[in-house]
Amino acid sequence: MKKLYFFITSVLFSIQTIFAAGCTIDSTNTQFFSPRPDSIPCIERGVAYTQIIQINIPSSIDIGPFVGFPAGIIILTVDSMQIDSLTGFPTGLLYELNPASGHFLGGDNGCSQVSGTTNDPTGNYPLSVNGTISVSGIPGGFGFPPDTTFDLAQAQGMSGMFNLSVDVINTGDVCRPSTSIRDFNAELNSLVQVYPNPNNGVFDLRLNAGRRINGEVVIVDVTGRSVYSQPLDVVGLYNTTINLSQFGKGLYTVQIRTSEGFASKSISIE
Repeated sequence: MKKLYFFITSVLFSIQTIFAAGCTIDSTNTQFFSPRPDSIPCIERGVAYTQIIQINIPSSIDIGPFVGFPAGIIILTVDSMQIDSLTGFPTGLLYELNPASGHFLGGDNGCSQVSGTTNDPTGNYPLSVNGTISVSGIPGGFGFPPDTTFDLAQAQGMSGMFNLSVDVINTGDVCRPSTSIRDFNAELNSLVQVYPNPNNGVFDLRLNAGRRINGEVVIVDVTGRSVYSQPLDVVGLYNTTINLSQFGKGLYTVQIRTSEGFASKSISIE
């Protein structure tokens, strides 16, 4: 009997130790990611790293700009979200989700602990949130059923709350430059469209602005590798066709980077 008691006690202690190694949920957090994507502490090459990211699943989401409608027209209730994985981390970095299932109801809180050591090249590594989001409350006439499930990769380009990345730097370097180029600009994001999406690697990028926008267009894959870039200096309506058919199928992120901040749209090449 004593042996059974000690066995059970030992198992329970082991389980508690495993869970204690993860992150503690902050129920007061109201941001999708906290710290914000543009303020996550940088990772120094060759130095052990650990960072807790608090997560708050939104209770509603605006998909209007994503499907060609003005903001505020199609606001949906988030019923649940399933986070299957976070990908794009530098080699050597691992993460834990709490809850481990990655299943959240709309408005739920959770967290993720990122830890490890990397010797990957310095640079910015965009992360992809993979899974699904189930929503309801779609008004009639928009071509959607009342209840539907989106792939999170599609939702990632809808708004800044899904944009997440980490920076790798050399020891002693400044974490990030003192410029607003790393700040997500919601107003700029609302001016950008990519279509069709998904596509076969050929798609149009449209920017409709009533002012001058100067910067660059950068497209990265899920590992953070830049596969396309071009300077951007436009006024008013801008439309260009981009061909990525020489690259493999998968998820890519289109970014408009300016001194006012950046816009971000995810695309899927099938």
